[in-house]
Amino acid sequence: MSFDQLTTKRLASSLLIALCLACKPSPAPAAKPVVAGPQVKATVITLRTTVQPENKTFERRIVISGDRARDTGELDTWRLYDLEAKTITFVDDVAKTIRTESLATVVARHEAGREKSLPSHYPNVKYSATQERRTLQGVTAERSLIESGTYRRELWMGEHPAIPRGLFGMMQASEAPSSPLAPMTRAVDEALIKAPGFPLADRTTVPLGNVTLIVERTVTVIAEQPVAESVLSLPKGYRDLTPKPKPKPAANAK
Repeated sequence: MSFDQLTTKRLASSLLIALCLACKPSPAPAAKPVVAGPQVKATVITLRTTVQPENKTFERRIVISGDRARDTGELDTWRLYDLEAKTITFVDDVAKTIRTESLATVVARHEAGREKSLPSHYPNVKYSATQERRTLQGVTAERSLIESGTYRRELWMGEHPAIPRGLFGMMQASEAPSSPLAPMTRAVDEALIKAPGFPLADRTTVPLGNVTLIVERTVTVIAEQPVAESVLSLPKGYRDLTPKPKPKPAANAK
């Protein structure tokens, strides 16, 4: 195996691991959801992920109500998005802490992480928007490709009226770097953070050894339903690690 092939394989593995880590199974929904406490109307996006050749299927849900959104597939640590204030709150249920940052701060940190230098012989991951279109969930979705060697990811991005514009960009920007090879995905990150739409279909394929790993994620349902108000609320009693603004110097200070 050549150096370039080895590098591509490592990148593909890192990207697939990052994708699969987000595919934790969620409990199957009851026919009539029973929620304790106050309820709110919410838009619930159901995403189904299949992994081959393991033939595993997972479901997760993104809940949106008012200006707030959350991916309920995130368990011990999760993010609460405030679409109006353009902030992201990182919640750690293990350490019992919360930290709120502006989207601008999160994007700047994300950009700094991918600006680290890499040897010139490392390949870059290519991003290209195509002219192909298809109808998914009642809207027109456009096909984009992410490629590096044998690694291939196909995204069908669409702007659905029930999904806030820019939500996916906030989710992408606040993801932790998947590996030290993150700078290789610079062009991809730039495009996805700026994307106004949401991936209604997402398929990744990469040959690894004698098998081809395939990870497919599809939006299967977008529906309005009641959810517990607590799902989109910050836990009480957690230690707030949000950086405090520096005090302004007094007017008469010299």
